[in-house]
Amino acid sequence: MKEKRIAIIGAGIGGMTAAVTLAQKGIQVSVFEQAPELSEVGAGITITPNATKGLIHLGLDQEMKKVGMAHTLQGVRHFKTGDMIVPLERGEKMLEKYGAYQFQAHRADIHNILIDKFKLNHADSIYVNHQLTDLKEKVDTVKLIFSNGQMYEFDFVIGADGNRSAVRKIIIGDDDPKFAGYVAWRGLVPTKDLSETDFDECGSSAFIAPGRVFARYLVRNNELYNYVAFLATDQWAEEGWSIPSEVDIVLDIFSDYNQQVKNIISATPPKELFKWGIFSREPVSKWSSDKITLLGDAAHPIEPFMGQGASLAIEDGVVLGRIIETASSTKEIISRYESSRIERAHFVTEHSKKAGQRFTGSDPDKYSKEDHKNEEELGLFHYDPGSVIV
Repeated sequence: MKEKRIAIIGAGIGGMTAAVTLAQKGIQVSVFEQAPELSEVGAGITITPNATKGLIHLGLDQEMKKVGMAHTLQGVRHFKTGDMIVPLERGEKMLEKYGAYQFQAHRADIHNILIDKFKLNHADSIYVNHQLTDLKEKVDTVKLIFSNGQMYEFDFVIGADGNRSAVRKIIIGDDDPKFAGYVAWRGLVPTKDLSETDFDECGSSAFIAPGRVFARYLVRNNELYNYVAFLATDQWAEEGWSIPSEVDIVLDIFSDYNQQVKNIISATPPKELFKWGIFSREPVSKWSSDKITLLGDAAHPIEPFMGQGASLAIEDGVVLGRIIETASSTKEIISRYESSRIERAHFVTEHSKKAGQRFTGSDPDKYSKEDHKNEEELGLFHYDPGSVIV
């Protein structure tokens, strides 16, 4: 397969991870993105040690240290008092125990280091303004058809085009994702607009309350607070995950939270507050057709309560690239990839769902370390996509 031509649909973090992995192995790869330019939303992202090891495999460890923050202390805290319920040691402990840091960063910064790495030798292999409309599998190739009238043929296709994946709809044909019962708001707040009382020793915190979670962490060398505020609800009527919203709405929903949280919400620039609905799918036992497969949210959309969405996509991209390098046929690629990834993805998806239920369904006065079955206690950080047997 090393001499074959690979197409990736979607130039997000998962797609670009796969692209960099394949390019570094000397495999011909082209990336197609429906947006008019390569960009990521203004939001924070968590890269846990399992995914950091994947980026180290790609030679991006120094770049990650420049754009990411490895907070020493993280924790689950009481929504009213702000008191720590479950402290979580991070920072150097992650490096010592798992061989890689846990980073929190601006999503665009992670995206850019992947794009820059790929463009070093493949600047002409990324195609924007290419919205996929159809895929047709032939005897030896796959024909790609785009809304701009362009058509191409490749030997193998990877769908990395998100939760509402066009590739998934073509090869699996299942229903649209279902509303998972949460509305979320995300904001980026310049720390210069906050007072000293709005900072503490905990660089990353999740404040839990019945029916709500407010998670915040510092990014870009303490220049910004990134936050995500979740509300458990059975009502969602809007489409999209980047819908402008109003600060007063979020302040009202979180009005009984501690003053630090309310100050952060209040300082949100009006044009930096967005809301979206959390959508999920039931796990499926197969992600592929004969010459097409999926990765990231296209394969396994995940509720965001363990910070594993991007990390799983990075794992997928590195593992799939390694398999393509050594496989002798598309059938072997799909067999090895699905055997390597489906069980793990389903495990993480299920436990992320349970984490959301625990955070929003528990009395914080009774929440304890025993309740907090997080990603570290589940053993997820030991995984290394660059060396795991595939």
